Amino acid sequence: MADSYPDPTTSTVLYKILTPAEKEALPSGIWHGSELDIKDGFLHTSSVHQLPLTLKRFFGPEAGVGDTVHIYALPRNNVADGKLRWDTIKSGETFGHVLGGINPTTDFSFNRTYHRNPSTGLYELDDDLPF
Repeated sequence: MADSYPDPTTSTVLYKILTPAEKEALPSGIWHGSELDIKDGFLHTSSVHQLPLTLKRFFGPEAGVGDTVHIYALPRNNVADGKLRWDTIKSGETFGHVLGGINPTTDFSFNRTYHRNPSTGLYELDDDLPF
């Protein structure tokens, strides 16, 4: 396994990263995700240990998404049975993909806002995000 962190399939919380524009567009009803999520047919999520790499890959300065992200916590027990699929990507990492939509109002348990550190170009996440 390529992962150097705990097995993501054992995580109790999945995380969804949103840009400010995506956050503002969140509906109060069923949501099928970002443009990429809709294109791929599922919500892309990360475990807490995968967040730094996901941020670097898809939300880095070169991605042109700005210097602020909103990270939403999606407890696994808020994902209906049969709607969570684990896929292993080319790098060997396994990510959770939520099939169908979720209700952001009731399914996300909390969210936090992070700003890119201008000197490192990275987002500095809180140490207390649950696994």
